[in-house]
Amino acid sequence: MSKQVVVSFEDNLIKVVYASYEREKTVVHKTYVFQEEEFDSFLKTVKLPDLTVVCHFKRFYSDIITAPPAKPAYLKKIIETEIRKRFPVLNDFSYFYCDLTEKSSTEKGTREIFFFAVDNSELTEIIERFNKYGKSVKYIYPDILALSHLIKASDDWSSKAVLSLLISETDRTLFLIKNGQICFIRVTPSLGYEVADIDIDNINMTVSYCRQKLRLYPEQIILMNAVKKEGGFNTIIPTVSVKHPANVLASDETLTNFAAPVSAIIFGKKLRTENLLPHKYKRLYTQRSIASYAVVFFLLFSLIGLGHLLINLSEISLINEKINILRKDLSGIDAATSAYEKETEKMQHFLPLINFVNEANSSPDIQKALVSLKFLPMENVQVQTIQLNNKNVFLLIQVSGIITAKNYGEMHRVFTKLLANFTNVSGMAVISKNIDLRNGNFQIDVENRI
Repeated sequence: MSKQVVVSFEDNLIKVVYASYEREKTVVHKTYVFQEEEFDSFLKTVKLPDLTVVCHFKRFYSDIITAPPAKPAYLKKIIETEIRKRFPVLNDFSYFYCDLTEKSSTEKGTREIFFFAVDNSELTEIIERFNKYGKSVKYIYPDILALSHLIKASDDWSSKAVLSLLISETDRTLFLIKNGQICFIRVTPSLGYEVADIDIDNINMTVSYCRQKLRLYPEQIILMNAVKKEGGFNTIIPTVSVKHPANVLASDETLTNFAAPVSAIIFGKKLRTENLLPHKYKRLYTQRSIASYAVVFFLLFSLIGLGHLLINLSEISLINEKINILRKDLSGIDAATSAYEKETEKMQHFLPLINFVNEANSSPDIQKALVSLKFLPMENVQVQTIQLNNKNVFLLIQVSGIITAKNYGEMHRVFTKLLANFTNVSGMAVISKNIDLRNGNFQIDVENRI
């Protein structure tokens, strides 16, 4: 069951309708009628959900404009520009529009657009009246817009042009509907709820205006909230009473006296795209919805987490037992670590002496290195100098001299044999070699690690 509350502002009266959707039917439960001075007391004491407001606007701005074919987002910009151009008095406003062109949205060609605009200051005044008592307005519609959906939903009138009549205590609102879309509005003053001769004259003049100026030919006059008299009205086209959908459960008197708010309940889902609620209030509702969804997701994930925790409670208990055992082991490890650190601190005093002994023992043995050079001198090799340099981890031996030979080939053979003798000694490696072929002078650098 989906409960709905609609408030309708009609002249000096404010009407409230409570209804709900039950099994694809709209059921009207309660209705109230308040004077202006009584309504604030009602708002103070009653608890209400997010409200839909229907209003009989005294000041509104409407017209028909021509617009090029465009996507909805661009079309809205075009319409807003045209409204500002035609009505410079409007600075901040809300509006809805109807496409009167009898072609699909993909067809080319210009389009006739009817718009209905209201100054946001008037809308804000209505909304803040509810906000003052902690009540929220979610949707605002003109009464004629809600009532036009009765015509659109009718098989008899949805494809025709009809002139609808809405009666209030101070005026008569005539609005022309073609193919279910509002395309003309005229408001005339009147005295009281009874339809007088002056009202009939205004109706007939409006029909003539539609025929001559707009080239539209209404076939019937639809009484939206009045009962047809016996014998009918003396109008130039037939007059009939509006028909409400069969799935609305309410008395005929309720449907007549509360036509606008009941229509807003019946067609609430279809009306949402034509909501006149100013953008700043729509943004607040969007933020509130996001926050509500965030809370729902948070609670959902919390429940999932709690369920997962309960399912794995036994495993968590086993893990806690293992952790306690590991903590006991860690206490023993901590004691061993403490003893090791104390022994290490004692050994630090002997570290300089140990390093000195290690360095002394690791230095290469010069005597052994010289003994390993027993292959010198060689035949045709005159050694001039042997230089030994201690590099701590190895001994660098530099040997220089002269090779005497009859030709280059013999000099190369002797030099190669000399190098081979160095490399054949265990622990020795030739790291550089150089020979001057002009005079036979050579130098060999050898690394000795024995």
